[in-house]
Amino acid sequence: MSTRNAFGRARGSLDPAEAIVVVVRFGVLALCALLTLLAERAAPRTPLLLLTAIALVMSIPLPSTPVTRIRPLVESLLVASVIGFTSPLPEPLLPYLIVPPLAAGLLSGVVASTAATVISLVILVAARGRNGDLTDRAAVTLIAEWIGLGLATGLVGAWARSVSTRESQANSTYVAAHRLLTRLRDVARALPTGLDEVALAQQVLTSMREDLGFDRGALYGRAEGGVLMPLAYAGADHVEWVPSQEEGIWGKVWRSGQVVQQTGTFSDPQHGHSAVLALRLGDRRVGLIGVERDGGPWSTRHLAKAQTLADDAALRIDTGQLFSEVRALATVEERRRLAREIHDGIAQEVASLGYVVDDLSANTTDLQTRQDLAVLRNELTRIVNELRLSIFDLRTDVQPASGLGAALTSYVRAVGAGSGLTVHLVLDESAYRLPIEAETELLRVAQEAITNARKHAHARNLWVTCRVDPPRAFLRIADDGRGLGSARPDSFGLEIMRERTARLGAAFTVRNRVGGGTVVEVTVGAPTGRPYEAAQTSAPGQGRHG
Repeated sequence: MSTRNAFGRARGSLDPAEAIVVVVRFGVLALCALLTLLAERAAPRTPLLLLTAIALVMSIPLPSTPVTRIRPLVESLLVASVIGFTSPLPEPLLPYLIVPPLAAGLLSGVVASTAATVISLVILVAARGRNGDLTDRAAVTLIAEWIGLGLATGLVGAWARSVSTRESQANSTYVAAHRLLTRLRDVARALPTGLDEVALAQQVLTSMREDLGFDRGALYGRAEGGVLMPLAYAGADHVEWVPSQEEGIWGKVWRSGQVVQQTGTFSDPQHGHSAVLALRLGDRRVGLIGVERDGGPWSTRHLAKAQTLADDAALRIDTGQLFSEVRALATVEERRRLAREIHDGIAQEVASLGYVVDDLSANTTDLQTRQDLAVLRNELTRIVNELRLSIFDLRTDVQPASGLGAALTSYVRAVGAGSGLTVHLVLDESAYRLPIEAETELLRVAQEAITNARKHAHARNLWVTCRVDPPRAFLRIADDGRGLGSARPDSFGLEIMRERTARLGAAFTVRNRVGGGTVVEVTVGAPTGRPYEAAQTSAPGQGRHG
């Protein structure tokens, strides 16, 4: 419990469970007083006064500590002693035996309520045995009934406590999430550069290039599985570097966290100089920066200044990557929500219109009307199929446990079965994965290209090729349809694909296919004009599905 809550309790406030206990305690005490007054024979007033004193003391609010949690057990011992050692048995006071187990159950749970019941039973048996009342079957029966009722009441209290605890934990989780998201929104609005890790990485390289004067540079962030993925380049659209956390100058910097300079560039060990700096966030490495130039070496002072800049940027870039993960999760949930709304709304309504058309067609005798209704029915069926595919588009996502290949395979098979296209699929994936955000962008590009081929190209065959070997990847979607035509004014598909590939820093091309049709290609991590696919034409692990 927080200091604030403890202070409030010390001043006399009660939490809901304790308030219930106090109400029940004095309610049962009032019942005992009434039964005492209505008893046929005069009952001693002293036990009732003692119970009243016990109730008052036990109802005093105290800061929550392990000691105060055993108060119901102490109350059980005192109450059982008062009732047990009073002779004759004070029957009007027996209802109070349910109070300690209930208090223990509500405040501490099943174990405490059971312990309170056992304490009452032991004290009563010992006390009545000393008074010689255990031979009185009626008295023993009454005690057993109220002890049993007390145990049942305590278990109900423990169950209520567990339900309340679960609800409180769920509510506190949402409260914490709301607070964090609100704070994240406010911080994101206040940041001068936002939380786009690609833009942040590009700014770091630009600032570092002004200080170091390198010719080419690249900033790599650590993705899931330990793969270093390029976030930004400087001095070139792409570079052919393949950083490793285990080997070479890259591995040395990753392990030590210290900047290392070497003679020769990354592609030509005989000329120029190169250096690698770590993006350090405390004791963690969140990325590496590689720079090279054709001229002489850098001074120690310049490299130290660049390392300071990299350390300052590490937190911003890592925060940007975390924000991308949050944004991806929110996007997935929004897509699923839209899929549910389409399925439960317009899809159901259009399907019901089809049944209305069927009824009209069955009840008409006019041949022309029946033919028009058949055309309308076919169009409604086409719309329903399109809606179903749209729902499938929205619900198809890259899963953390499966990856791009599994999502793409499931998608193209479903599209082929639903649209009549013959799909030829080639997959070649390494044991390592791209960041899930990159895989998601590639999946969305593939979906958009396949949707264009299915809806507008009038194609019969679809060829899908996907090769992934982080940090490189290649995606090709080809069809044998009508090919590229004039852009429709309401078509934004190509622009959306260009935006997605630009976020990946990938090369994007669209061209007519030899023999008819369209080819869409996305190349990640390789220079334009030297596609990754060209070096992988005989790669193992290919599969074809028709």
